[in-house]
Amino acid sequence: MLRKLLIANRGEIAVRIIRTCRSMGIETVAVYSDFDHNALHVRQADEAVLIGPPPPRESYLNIDAIIDAARKTGADAIHPGYGFLSENADFAAACESAGITFIGPTPEVIRAMGSKEKARRIAEQAGVPVVPKPVPGTFPVLIKASAGGGGRGMRIVRDAAELDQSFHAAQGEAERAFGDGTLLLEQYIEGARHVEIQILGDHHGRVIHVFERDCSVQRRHQKLIEESHCTVMTPETRGRMMFAAIALCRKLGYTSAGTVEFLLAPNGDFYFMEVNTRIQVEHPVTEMITGLDLVRQQIEIAEGRALAPDFVPQGYAIEARLYAEDPENDFRPATGRIHVWRPPEHVRVDTAAEPGTEIGVHYDSLLAKVIAYAPDRPTALRKLIYALKHFVVQGVETNREFLIDVLEHEEFQAGRAHTEFRLVPRPRDEHDELLAAMVCGHIERTKQAQRAVLPTIPIGYRNNSYPRPLMRFEIAGREYAVAPKEPGHRVEIMQHGEEYFVSSPTLGQRTVRRLPRYPRPVGAHRHETANSPMPGQVLRILVTKGDRVKAGDPLLVLEAMKMEQTIKTNIDGVVDAILVKTGDIVAPGQMLVEIESSKENNERSSSATTANE
Repeated sequence: MLRKLLIANRGEIAVRIIRTCRSMGIETVAVYSDFDHNALHVRQADEAVLIGPPPPRESYLNIDAIIDAARKTGADAIHPGYGFLSENADFAAACESAGITFIGPTPEVIRAMGSKEKARRIAEQAGVPVVPKPVPGTFPVLIKASAGGGGRGMRIVRDAAELDQSFHAAQGEAERAFGDGTLLLEQYIEGARHVEIQILGDHHGRVIHVFERDCSVQRRHQKLIEESHCTVMTPETRGRMMFAAIALCRKLGYTSAGTVEFLLAPNGDFYFMEVNTRIQVEHPVTEMITGLDLVRQQIEIAEGRALAPDFVPQGYAIEARLYAEDPENDFRPATGRIHVWRPPEHVRVDTAAEPGTEIGVHYDSLLAKVIAYAPDRPTALRKLIYALKHFVVQGVETNREFLIDVLEHEEFQAGRAHTEFRLVPRPRDEHDELLAAMVCGHIERTKQAQRAVLPTIPIGYRNNSYPRPLMRFEIAGREYAVAPKEPGHRVEIMQHGEEYFVSSPTLGQRTVRRLPRYPRPVGAHRHETANSPMPGQVLRILVTKGDRVKAGDPLLVLEAMKMEQTIKTNIDGVVDAILVKTGDIVAPGQMLVEIESSKENNERSSSATTANE
C-alpha cells in the first residue's frame, strides 16, 4: 500500500493526480520550478519541493533532483504524469534503483517503445499491421522522429522538391527536442483517422482494452479534439483493432495504463503507429464513458492489485483542449496573465489555471480540457459548444472561438472529420467596432455614476454646442474611434488598467485597450527594428552586425511551446545592431535586430515577418 506519492510534473495533470490521491488517502508531494512557486499544484499538494537547475523547463527534467526530493520527503512512489520524464526509461530505472515505485510500465518496456523503429519491429512480430514503407519516388510520404512525439520532427512531403529541405528541418527539430535526430519515412495515409486504444495491464498477466478514442482533429500534428467513440468504426474493425492492441501489449508484458495508436484508413484497414507508455492528455474521455478513474487504476496496478472484470461503456464523451494561442496568427502560442477565469458549469473542466495565473514561454500552452458527456453524440456536442461559449477567460489570447467553429462545422457535426480536416480560422474582428463602442458606453456610465449625475440624463449629454470627441481604442492591433453605444447583447465588461475585457456568448471575447486622446508624435528616422511577434526563446541568430540584408532574408529563429519561428526582414538594409543573444527569453514586441534602411522612404511599418520552420 502506497502512503506518499511524488508527482514529477506540473499544471493540470499534477492537479488531476492530487485529486485522485486525496480520494485514496495518499499524501502527495509536488515539485516545482522558480516560475511555478505559487502554482495551484504546489498549493494543493501536502508538501512541495523546489527543484533546479534555474531554467524553468529544465527543472522538471532533472532526474537526480526529483529522486532526491522523493527521498527527502519519504515518498514511496513517483507518478510522472505526461510529457517531461513520463516516457523516459532512464527515469523509470532511476526510480527502481532508488527503491521508489514508478507509476508506469517497466524501464524495458518504455525503452522498447521509445524508438518508433523498434516499436514497429515488435508490432510486426506480434502480427500487428504497420504503416507501409514508401515506394521510392512515390509521394506523399511522412517524415517523423523516431525518438519522440507531439508533432516534433514531423513533416508531410508531397513532392521530391520538398524532400531534402523537409528532412533536414525535421532532423534538426528532433535533435533539439529529443537529443536524437533519427527519422522514419512512411507512406502517408490520405484521409485517415487517428484512433487510439486505451489499455490496462496488471502484474498478474492480464491485459484489457478500455475502448477507443478518435483524435483526428489536430493542428501542427497535435491533438485538439478527442471523442469516444469513433463515428466510422464498425464493430468488426473495432474488434480487430482492440485484439491487435492487446496482442502487442501482451508481447511486451505491459503493466499500468497505456495507449496503442493506429491510423484508420478510409477502406477500413488500420496501421500501428506507436505506444504511449503513460497516461494520455485525453484520458478523461475514456473515464466519462466507463466511470473509471484511470489514475487510480495506475496506482492500484502499481500496488499489485488485479484488474477488475471488463468494463461496459455507456454514452458518449468529447473533449476540447483550450490553449493560450492565436489561431489567426498560425496558432502561435500566447503569453500573459489571466485576469478573468470563469469555467463553465455542468461539464468537466480539468485545469490548473485560475485568476492571476501567468502563462509563460517555458511550458506547453494548454490552459484547460473541457469534457462533455451525454447519452449520444449530438447531445454531447451541443453541451460542449454551449460550455465553450460560456467559458470566460481574459488576459491571454485563446483558441476558444476556433474550437467552437470546429465543433459547429458541418463536416465535424456529420462525423466526417479526419486527420486532413483543416479549418481556416475566421477573422475575429467582425464585432470589434461594436465592442469598442460598448466599452465607450461603459466608461461613460461609470463616469456618470462617479459624478452622481441624475439617472435621467442620457449618456454623453453636453450642455454646450460642441460635440464630445470620439474615444479611441485598440483591438488586436487595429484602432477604432467610436461614440458610446448601449449593449444590445448580453455582454460583460471588466477593467484592468487601460484594458477592458469584454465577454459575450454571441460576440466573443476581446481585449479592448483605451488609447490616449492624442497620439504620440513619431519622429522620422532611417532605422527599422525587427520585433518579436510572439513570446519565445532565441534559438539561433542568423546574421551579424554589418551584414547586408534584403526583404525576406532570415534574421533569427525563435522557439516557444513546441514551435519554431523564423524572423525575417521586410526591408533592404544593413544590420546595425543585434539586441539579443542566443538563449534569451523575449516578449511580444521586443526589439530583436536593428536595421539601417538602404532606402530613404521606407514605409513606416513592422520590419519583421515570421515563417514556420
